[in-house]
Amino acid sequence: MRILPGNGNSIFFWTTPWSPFGQLINFVGHNGPRQYGIPLSSSLASLWVGETWDIGPARSQEMEQIQIFLSTVSLSEHEDMPEWSRLGTTPATNNKFVSAKVYNYIRESKPLVPWHHVVWLKKGIPKCKTLTWMFVLNRCPTRDRLLSWGLQTDPLCLLCNLLPESKNHIYFGCSFSSGIWRNLAAKLQFAIISDDWDDTLQGLIHYTGDNRLRYLTILSWQTLIHELWRERNNRLHRSHFKSQEAIFSTISSTIKNRISSLRETDPMESSACMQLWFSLP
Repeated sequence: MRILPGNGNSIFFWTTPWSPFGQLINFVGHNGPRQYGIPLSSSLASLWVGETWDIGPARSQEMEQIQIFLSTVSLSEHEDMPEWSRLGTTPATNNKFVSAKVYNYIRESKPLVPWHHVVWLKKGIPKCKTLTWMFVLNRCPTRDRLLSWGLQTDPLCLLCNLLPESKNHIYFGCSFSSGIWRNLAAKLQFAIISDDWDDTLQGLIHYTGDNRLRYLTILSWQTLIHELWRERNNRLHRSHFKSQEAIFSTISSTIKNRISSLRETDPMESSACMQLWFSLP
């Protein structure tokens, strides 16, 4: 932030960031006020005398740059105004601070990943999107990861109890999870290339066709990821077991509830998605 000079009354020459050099006390040095005879408390207005600047000769390269810049500045009757800009860029055209622009400037910038629209689904379910994101990055504590950390645990899948548990096995190499996913995919008319996680993800990334059907397909996939992980944890921690049919029913209810929740903000879209869901076999 810097202050654009108006009448100069609210601008301190040495400490207010009114020039492209920032605070002049740091640019020139802390001996600047004594060296140039300009008190630390001096306002910019106090140095504007008779339509010109009352400043002594420059004794350093820094002060010479300041005086060159001052030759382009003249005070007026207007109030001093704050201005927000990025370092090294053209100053902003208004005096508003936008936190989003600051965040995007200071954060590490990376190119968009190809799966961003599949994970961060618009009008999706937040908890399902977050868990999907964690699985895309392989950050969930599946048993193969626990074993790789040196923890002692049974390696078998908690859903089928036949093969070692991993992300790729749960989604959807496992016979239990695969059965639910195939039923959902058939309902949504989504062609399954294979039960491999990466193949499924790529298929959803490159999905084309009706936008509402695409939305329901990705929403169903994310909801299934969440429900299967919850079922896995319930079996591990609570010894509570659900059938494939019960999980499918829970997913269907969750999707209908999500569509209904959109009615307040977009009633036409909510109605169209609900009609489409009920029309699917």
